[in-house]
Amino acid sequence: MMQQYSEETEVEIRLSKIYTFKCKRARAKADHNRIGGPGFARVVFCNEPTSFQSTSRGYADNYVKTTKYSPATFVPKSLFEQFRRVANFFFLVTAIVSFTPIAPYSATSSVLPLSAVIGATMLKEGFEDFRRKQQDDEVNRRKVNVHQGDGSFKQCEWKDLRVGDVVKVQKDEFFPADLLFLSSSYDDAICYVETMNLYGETNLKLKQSLEVTSSLLETTMGLGLL
Repeated sequence: MMQQYSEETEVEIRLSKIYTFKCKRARAKADHNRIGGPGFARVVFCNEPTSFQSTSRGYADNYVKTTKYSPATFVPKSLFEQFRRVANFFFLVTAIVSFTPIAPYSATSSVLPLSAVIGATMLKEGFEDFRRKQQDDEVNRRKVNVHQGDGSFKQCEWKDLRVGDVVKVQKDEFFPADLLFLSSSYDDAICYVETMNLYGETNLKLKQSLEVTSSLLETTMGLGLL
């Protein structure tokens, strides 16, 4: 499921054009006492499925679900959502009172309008939730290239991705999940990311891979770690 990157993959060493004085940059020393402070917010274990931190977290899968209801919970949850609204709750109380002798109006005049409004709203929400389910299925069935540990890649569905998988994202493709950028086929191991679906911005964002993995490169390949 989570494979270490194969040493058999063809590598290519590239010189940086962005950092002209790269050799003079100060390197951060490994000081675990500073974790939690500025610049030392977290420790990330990359592609280590056997580590204690990876096995003890119980990471969720990559299945996307944006629906509110299921076939078993649609009626009770939808009714609960409807009567959480003050107006609907008021008319529900009015309909209940109409069955008592003190009501100056008939039960039919209060129950029928309330039932029509609640029923129409539930049908509308059910249809919208069904459309969301179709969109979720379309996203979950999209394909991505996942490294198999022997230097080859195999296509699998987005929903089957797991933490630690090494994936290859090509130009103009969507990202299947949050990825740690390992390498790119561009110079300086950079890529340009469009975040319009997240923030509505159409400007391309410049991203550069980790320095320790930027030299790992297979021809026509961009690597990301889930």
